[in-house]
Amino acid sequence: MINVAFLPVYPNPYQRLLRAGLAAAGVAVTFVDTLPTSKWLHEYRDTIDILHYHWLYGLYMARFATPVQVVRFVARLRLARQLGYRVVWTAHNILPHRAPWPPLHRAIRRLMMAEADAVIVHCEHGRRELLARFPRTKPVVVIPIGHYGGVYPLTMTRGEARAALGLGAAEFVYLALGNIAAYKGLESFAEAFGRIGGEQDVAIIAGRNRDAALVGRLHAAAQRDDRLRLHPEFVADDRMQCFLLAADVMVAPFEHVLTSSSVMVGLSYGLPVIAPDRGCLPELVTAEAGLIYRAEESDGLARALTDIKGHDLPAMSASARQVAAGYDWDDIGRRTAAVYQGCLNP
Repeated sequence: MINVAFLPVYPNPYQRLLRAGLAAAGVAVTFVDTLPTSKWLHEYRDTIDILHYHWLYGLYMARFATPVQVVRFVARLRLARQLGYRVVWTAHNILPHRAPWPPLHRAIRRLMMAEADAVIVHCEHGRRELLARFPRTKPVVVIPIGHYGGVYPLTMTRGEARAALGLGAAEFVYLALGNIAAYKGLESFAEAFGRIGGEQDVAIIAGRNRDAALVGRLHAAAQRDDRLRLHPEFVADDRMQCFLLAADVMVAPFEHVLTSSSVMVGLSYGLPVIAPDRGCLPELVTAEAGLIYRAEESDGLARALTDIKGHDLPAMSASARQVAAGYDWDDIGRRTAAVYQGCLNP
């Protein structure tokens, strides 16, 4: 039995699903919410084999206390190495989306690339970009995100979901789902939709408010165009079905992206996806399951919003589910366990 600690732990179901896949592969996972203390590292040195770092930002950033927290982060990482822990890092992004002090974020990633026994990324593009920016000779392994099928309960009909959102049967619904933040490209989506959307078209933007100024601008846009519907709040698991069942397609108009759980959620629930040719998205969204548009083309998103209607959406929906189902958590657990085994027996 290999014993691993995940840190930090986020509400995203990803870590819970990965833990289940790892359990099937004979790996026990302990969740550690934040940066472990020196006492914790000493106490668990004979219990935990591997520290698996995920999103780094919250481990070393602490607003005004960031300088002190950075020192703690580096000291704890080096102590962990001295105590014999193996270290794995999953690079969910190359650099943080919100990035004050860029030199600090680059320095932390250089440190992780130097110290980690293995680094995991979710696609070949991510592997190439990470190594181009932060070279290393030790392993960088591609293991994708798994599907989200079954994570969110479906107890409503499509009609009931639409009624809950004030929608009728005739509207064509574009859905952008996930944190509302600047890097998501949501203003570009609202602008493009405003130009090409028909009278029976609706654009929904739903997710946690991560940028009050952006939400204010989107509210203003929604006041000018009642086809744009804004839901700037955390979407609980049992409410996710309202959006997933009501939508015809998912739109993920990222300005910056490496991986996206929200895109995998859309595919898992049969939503064709419109996304730019950025990050891992072209490797995930096949031509049968959605449309990839050229991000550098000024009208690329608007054309995709229009063109999607000319496709066989039921067939695309079936393909989306099939694509997502191919990313099985048991397989991902086995592949991740093999990375751990390689760290313990180099």
